[in-house]
Amino acid sequence: MFRLSQSVLQGFTCAAANEMEAERFQELAKVMKKKNVKLGEDQLSCLVKMVTLHGIPQDLDNYPKDLLLFLSPSDYAATGSCRQYFANIGKANLDVLQRESSQRKQLLLEALACLKIPGTQVNEENAEILGHLVCDLGGEYIRSSGGNLLKQLSQCESFLPDQEEAIRSVVSSGNTTFGPPVAWSAFTLNELSGLIPVFDHSILQKIPKNVLILWLKNYARSSPLSREQLATIVEELLPTRHKRADGCPPQKQITEKVLNDDLMPVYYPPKELRACLKNVSLENHLSQVVTYAFSVQQLAELKRNLDETYPDGYPESLLPKLGPLISFIIPEDVSKWKITSADTLAALLKDQPPDDQASAVIKRYVDLGNDLNATALNAIGTRYVCLLNATELNIIDSNSLKLASLNPSACTQLTKNILYAKAKQAFSDQKYLPAYYDLVEPYLGGAPGVDLRALSKGDVNMNISTFAKLRRDSLLSLTPSEVQGLLGINLHDLQKWQNKSPIREWVQTQKQSELDKLHVGLTGGIQEGYMNIVTPKFPSPSAASLDAVAMTLHLLPALLISFLMTSVLS
Repeated sequence: MFRLSQSVLQGFTCAAANEMEAERFQELAKVMKKKNVKLGEDQLSCLVKMVTLHGIPQDLDNYPKDLLLFLSPSDYAATGSCRQYFANIGKANLDVLQRESSQRKQLLLEALACLKIPGTQVNEENAEILGHLVCDLGGEYIRSSGGNLLKQLSQCESFLPDQEEAIRSVVSSGNTTFGPPVAWSAFTLNELSGLIPVFDHSILQKIPKNVLILWLKNYARSSPLSREQLATIVEELLPTRHKRADGCPPQKQITEKVLNDDLMPVYYPPKELRACLKNVSLENHLSQVVTYAFSVQQLAELKRNLDETYPDGYPESLLPKLGPLISFIIPEDVSKWKITSADTLAALLKDQPPDDQASAVIKRYVDLGNDLNATALNAIGTRYVCLLNATELNIIDSNSLKLASLNPSACTQLTKNILYAKAKQAFSDQKYLPAYYDLVEPYLGGAPGVDLRALSKGDVNMNISTFAKLRRDSLLSLTPSEVQGLLGINLHDLQKWQNKSPIREWVQTQKQSELDKLHVGLTGGIQEGYMNIVTPKFPSPSAASLDAVAMTLHLLPALLISFLMTSVLS
């Protein structure tokens, strides 16, 4: 087990759970910690069920920290104190749980109770323990705590509007250990680099320009900020009023040295950049230049230069180098391109352009007669697979899915149906092997009921999130025992999801006595001796013509006619 690589362990699935004893599973989990394996929510949820199958282990510190997200301080009591538990939680990948999930909110409430934080003021020691949980504290906590939370907040992936406003308020006040922005150094800015996207103009303009330039020069490359976020700093360094550029100043001529300088955006306001790009060939430097922190206006000038250089369409050799310029591309541009390889398609989609640009690029690729092979499908990926129309989906060779990674669960039902049929065909040679379920699982949203019934006999341990995304008619056709066969060790999750559609409708169509046999606390099924009648919604008499009402009444059973007449006359 210790010989398994990190990438292999990262591919762990719940469907494999029945192939291993609980003790071996615990060993597997400990190996995952040693190899720093990153798992998703469904993987961790399954892992914790297997690890705790015979009770909570007393050595939880030997397991991945992310596993603790699915336990509680009381589960950790035999290992250590609640402070130790939340110190570990603070270092875990909190984004495994959805930000607004009840599970994540409960963790924060329990942490505040454990640390005995009665109000909204958090000291530095407690902020250190909370770690990533600080990212979930509301604006009132950020304001009350002054600068105590800034270091931890700088590591957060994103913020809510009230958090952003509070951060700006605290930073602008200058009443922190970092001091006012006007007194910051490049090192200070580096300490708070994760907060730069939150800073507005009023904050950025107070930071000395030489500090901003020094930070860009020494720290920007290793910062977590994207090219777009770095561009906000560049915009602060450019003059607010652009002089009319009659030509490129002699000292601003773009040379080989300039093209190799990642601070190039700082030197050229948009209009001046346009003038200085005249007679400059970007082709050999484009892939490097587009990584620089150019503002939107500067990028537009780069694109304008390419249009003037190649009025009949960019050569295919240039297409993989466009990077962020792809967001400026219009369908008319794409119609001039010769996209002859899947590698070029992959390069064009790599920077995740908006859907309309991506759709135009994919359409051009297909219209030129290219195959949607594995390389093309992986380029399209889960992000863009829903953009494919029925014609494009139907030209996919089933065998290509064997080497592609797609998840069409967010697509239309037609898309899911087409891709499921192709996936079923692609993996048909694995049908009687345990691996079959893992291969076909992303496509199950298009599976008919008969195929799900077959899977229910194979101990697949389907995740509840996958179950909830099954085709509605297929899910509603399943019996409680078939659902039990599909979910396996995840059966108890049904109780948490029973009020969500379409699981709610499935529960309502089952006999309560059959649901009770599952022993997971499902309620709302059909009671013996009763018949569920779903009352249709009708427009009020004032909103419908008398003819329409008469026709509706004619079609209703006598019992409902009597009920409606009584309601109207009362």
